[in-house]
Amino acid sequence: MDNPSATRWAAVWAVFAGGLVAGAYICKVPPALPTLRANLGLTLVESGFIATMLNVVGGLAGMLAGVLADRFGQKRLALLGLAVMCVGGLLGAASAGFASLLIGRFIEGAGFILFTVAGTALMAQAAPAPRVRAKALALWSAYMPAGGSLALFAAPLVIGSFGWRGLWVGLSLAAAGAFALVARYAVAPPHGGVASLRLVLESLAQRGGIVLSLMFAFYVAQWTSVMIWLPTFVVDMRGGSTAAAALLTALMVLINVPGNLAGGWLLAHGVHRGRLTVGAFAIMALCSIGMLLDLFPDAVRFVLVLAFSACAGVIPAAVFSGIPLHARTPQHIATTNGMAMQSSQAGQFFGPILLAWLASRYGGWAASLSAMLAFAACGAACGFAIGAIERRRGR
Repeated sequence: MDNPSATRWAAVWAVFAGGLVAGAYICKVPPALPTLRANLGLTLVESGFIATMLNVVGGLAGMLAGVLADRFGQKRLALLGLAVMCVGGLLGAASAGFASLLIGRFIEGAGFILFTVAGTALMAQAAPAPRVRAKALALWSAYMPAGGSLALFAAPLVIGSFGWRGLWVGLSLAAAGAFALVARYAVAPPHGGVASLRLVLESLAQRGGIVLSLMFAFYVAQWTSVMIWLPTFVVDMRGGSTAAAALLTALMVLINVPGNLAGGWLLAHGVHRGRLTVGAFAIMALCSIGMLLDLFPDAVRFVLVLAFSACAGVIPAAVFSGIPLHARTPQHIATTNGMAMQSSQAGQFFGPILLAWLASRYGGWAASLSAMLAFAACGAACGFAIGAIERRRGR
């Protein structure tokens, strides 16, 4: 007889493979934008819509996707998400202009959010033992930086050999491969026992889920802002090449992965979620001061960028591992995760815009430090709050 508490590692790695594809879908656009603009005649504004469409879809429909997953089956929705990503990528590859490419990107965004909101529940089901679950969910939290860095490193080579359409088709095939793995190995959690409106109301009533969602938004607002504007700083402010800017950005994204895994290890070995996240937000604030103020040589400032990203990586691990604990029941996990994803997508959309507005209006990137410190302070407040909630609940 199977041990119900045993970890199903094949399922863990199958879901993570899908996460890698999802992360690559997020980050495939930035390195392709110069070629896209040249081939399709896109304006800067149109390019911005192509780049941010996934965030718009996630910000509008994250919780709805979670409700659908909890109501009709997390594995079913995860497979649908991978299939939709595949179709969206193929439609995008066949695009002849802005409108059709944007439609393809919208479809990709729908698939992305369907898969990622279900992924946490699938990971939790595959690793039911608490200590192993923390590690499995830390691995899951690395899907975006790991898949994104793979896309950032591979995109120039693929585009150079096959064009941007080759990159779109290649990732569509990867989504199809992930579909086969998830269909074969992922374990379906229980679902369907709670009505949709009740899923929403009961999830919104969980203070822990609300705090984790806000924490994720404040983290993403900072981390994504640095990732997006680092190339602009390197090229426009320091006269670096676009190749150098791409490499530095890829390294910044990649080093977030060890932080994700370290966060899971620390949580599995008894470090409290509240203390871990408060400490991480404090380090992010200190690194932001050194990064944005012209106090150090550029080499030191980039080391601080790497330290910022690595230490920040423990936060998504803390969020994703906390979602199963703070969901009302296992059948509420995807809805709670959808709430967190929707909040994070909003942070990912508005954070970089706020930093750019401050920098352009008040005389340089140093002016954006106030926003970074405010995000860090709000995130630390969420860390204190989640620590207090878990102490009261005896966790």
